[in-house]
Amino acid sequence: MSQEILKRFKIRAKKALGQNFLQDDFILEEIANTIEVRWNNIVEVWPGYWALTEKILLQEPKNLDLVELDTDMVSILNKRIETKDFQLGQTKMEIKHIDILKYMPTFSKYDVIANIPYYITSPILRHFLYETEIKPSYMIILMQDDVGQKILWKGKNKSSVLSLFIEKKCFVSEIIKVPKECFVPAPKIESSVLMFESHDNYNHVNDEEFLKLIKIGFAEPRKKLSKNLIKGWFTKEIVTQVFEKLELWENTRWEDLDIELWIALNKQLS
Repeated sequence: MSQEILKRFKIRAKKALGQNFLQDDFILEEIANTIEVRWNNIVEVWPGYWALTEKILLQEPKNLDLVELDTDMVSILNKRIETKDFQLGQTKMEIKHIDILKYMPTFSKYDVIANIPYYITSPILRHFLYETEIKPSYMIILMQDDVGQKILWKGKNKSSVLSLFIEKKCFVSEIIKVPKECFVPAPKIESSVLMFESHDNYNHVNDEEFLKLIKIGFAEPRKKLSKNLIKGWFTKEIVTQVFEKLELWENTRWEDLDIELWIALNKQLS
């Protein structure tokens, strides 16, 4: 079906928008079936020509917002609605022709499903976790595999600004690897699908203070954490006292602290 749609509408991926179209039916179904979609509110980011959307619609969501920036894709979506070449069922669906970073969900509870361009992964995560009034219960996001591994702290990866600002808001797990051959055109890198499950464990910690702290802590990767903190914000005396209280070595490096220690550090330095 995907190949037929590509040919019918003469669809070509736009490099400037980072478009790579996922076409593997098994992977598409895995993404659409990971969370409970039936009668729930779903936001799909950059649906393209609807390869994933069709799988989501089969699960019968209550509402489905399609947030698409590409004007040509919006035109194709509307044409597909007119020709009725998909099963909409009872789902209330709306196409939002808008930059995803300006989109604000109106649902009191919703989930996000996204096959997004790699260059905008971090901004989208930050948008939904920190900038929307109500954060999603779940996000299922297909992303560049090495970014996914950094978020998960897999392999040689340690903590990072990205992994920590996500951990403050979510539990994260990997759903499936996605070979580059599953896309048209095929990207140069492998992908993976991650699930983000929201939690409220650290709601008592101010978001802006926490983000400022970890950015200062990671400011100069070759320096020790204490040096970055002293240079970026605090006096040497305060940092020394806090390190002693938390039983941190003077040579502790920024990547050695897990989320709990960063939260404790934030509390002591606030």
